[in-house]
Amino acid sequence: MIEAVFEMRFESSAPVAAMLPGILYSKLSGSLSMEQLPPHSMPKEIRDADPNFQHLPLTKCSWGNYWILIGDRIFAVASKLPYAGWADFLQKIEEAFGVALETGLITTVNRCSIKYVDILDSIPIPASECFNMNLAVGSIDGKDNFHIKVSAVQDGVIQTVQLISSAMTQLFDGRPLQGPLIDVDSVMDIPAEDSGAFASRLVERATALHDANKKTVFDAISELALKHLEPSYE
Repeated sequence: MIEAVFEMRFESSAPVAAMLPGILYSKLSGSLSMEQLPPHSMPKEIRDADPNFQHLPLTKCSWGNYWILIGDRIFAVASKLPYAGWADFLQKIEEAFGVALETGLITTVNRCSIKYVDILDSIPIPASECFNMNLAVGSIDGKDNFHIKVSAVQDGVIQTVQLISSAMTQLFDGRPLQGPLIDVDSVMDIPAEDSGAFASRLVERATALHDANKKTVFDAISELALKHLEPSYE
């Protein structure tokens, strides 16, 4: 697992990105260190006017084995590597989001999502055989070199799956990972829900999104790849 993120998008009349980091620093357990990200230097008027900038994180907080990402309209908790498992991740989501939602800064929540990204490291089978898919355009067979993205709504969750035939990254300890990549983003749109109501259903929704994401991952990866990987996804 190279990425695990739980995010909410919201509306607020307050400067959340400026105010929330200090509140988190005073209320969260453990140590918290913060850094401003490049979009922070952009004037708020420009960020507000351009949809491409409205949901960018402006501040990144290091919090134990996790990152907290804060923007004008987004709040997210992301796992550092190695991923500690769903039970620990959910506990941190509940703690960090609980603080953010009880501040009164967030008016309504309109979306929450969970995203997992993994590289099937050094798997000894062709990339095309790692996934349950058939890929061709006319007479062109794309099984050896592909980068595809598909989306569908399943049981009220928007599932976006991205598959890449070969990708590479480096772990925190310097160890490289290389192989086919799977990226599954599971999104739940919420019609302008009050922050208190969202808080009361946070764990329920996070768990539902996690379970839907996990099912999509296992549906996408072939049985042959699973036998080689013997994965233990939480």
